[in-house]
Amino acid sequence: MLIENLNEIMLIYLNKLWNNPIIEKCVWVFADAPIFFIPIFLIVTWLILTYKNKNEKKNELLIILYSTILWIIIAIITQHLFHFDRPENYIKNTWKLLLKHIPDASFPSDHATVSFAFLTSLYYAKYKKTSYIFFPFALIMVISRVIAWVHWPLDIIVWIIIWITSSYITFKYIKKLKFIKKLNQSIIKITWYIKL
Repeated sequence: MLIENLNEIMLIYLNKLWNNPIIEKCVWVFADAPIFFIPIFLIVTWLILTYKNKNEKKNELLIILYSTILWIIIAIITQHLFHFDRPENYIKNTWKLLLKHIPDASFPSDHATVSFAFLTSLYYAKYKKTSYIFFPFALIMVISRVIAWVHWPLDIIVWIIIWITSSYITFKYIKKLKFIKKLNQSIIKITWYIKL
């Protein structure tokens, strides 16, 4: 009961912020758009590394991709184990929704999972400056999703705490797996033959 009240208080406070038309437009853009920078970054970086002929860096890029995919799978499993409805189902007709979305579970946030798993992997793969550049966009994105009534505030906060405590282990563990090393070598070899 305390958690529900805390969630509702934070949600209503943040939602009041978008009464400004400029903030409403920003929320509409930032609630989804930053997630698309992840595949763009991965593809562009891969092509640059191909051009510079740096295959050892491609290995790190693949580890970033695997780590992010693993966290997506963990998030999907968590959604099936702990189902929480989205805020709009609790407080209907009070506020207009800013985003149309799939009516699935609120916890954990897929956007928070993907973006912060990607940021952590970037950081540990020695792309620290890039992770610092992406961090504000990821933060604005998850806050925008709360303002837009797509997630409860604690969906984001709790999941980020879980992510922080276990993402380092995940990234380092994936990197050490023998079959991942072999898979990476095969991918790099195949893409080299087709000039990618």
